Amino acid sequence: MRMIGIILFVAFLTPYAKASEYRGFETRNGVTVPTVIVAPDHPRAVAILFTGGSGTIGIQKDGEIRRGGNFLVASRKKFAQNGIVAVVIDAPSDQTEGGSVMNDEFRDSDEHAMDIGLVIAALRKTYSLPVWLIGTSRGSSSVAAVAIRLRKGGPDGIVLTSAISVEHKRGGNLLDMELSAIRMPALVVHHVDDGCHVTPNYNASRIRDGLTGARARELIAIKGGKTKGDPCGPRSHHGFLGQRGKVIKEIAQWIAAH
Repeated sequence: MRMIGIILFVAFLTPYAKASEYRGFETRNGVTVPTVIVAPDHPRAVAILFTGGSGTIGIQKDGEIRRGGNFLVASRKKFAQNGIVAVVIDAPSDQTEGGSVMNDEFRDSDEHAMDIGLVIAALRKTYSLPVWLIGTSRGSSSVAAVAIRLRKGGPDGIVLTSAISVEHKRGGNLLDMELSAIRMPALVVHHVDDGCHVTPNYNASRIRDGLTGARARELIAIKGGKTKGDPCGPRSHHGFLGQRGKVIKEIAQWIAAH
């Protein structure tokens, strides 16, 4: 199986970043995983950023992101400012055909893990740097599931932000996963006033405590900021509104230390 990275778009950004580029990764047969990459001049690590919700953000071949309001997607330049190559990842092509979305069954599948494993391998070849996975909300469900499955060729570390921890019909509950099987360093980041019904703060410590096999584990509790509208939306404590710069800086520092 071959991995093909196609750079189709380059636009100069501010001095901290070399360029923003579209790159499509060929993974499973006939499947392409679209990404947009923002790279700083002197990176120290690579981070693949997993959005929440449907996992579909509409990355275009000209580098446009149609649905870019998610906390991690909107913070991609902040990662670059902190020395991290930000790789914003979209749902694979077979999960967006015919208007479908990436559901939790796919997030917790061997196919998803295979896709991400191949993207990790290609990014390691390109940058010769550690590759981390960072998810938010349902994106954290993807990150945890992939980290559990990829015993070989997996990420160098993971970050779980605003992670799902309540049983519900759509799935994705990290507390139902075999978190003890995760071996790499694992950081949990949660807002103390997260008002989303499936990501209560009182379970953040349970997620951290379940990572018994991780080489390092920690919970960072975030306070303050703003909240507007949907408590599960990006413009809320769930999406770290008003505190995103602080959150990204702390994540980057933790990555550098581990």
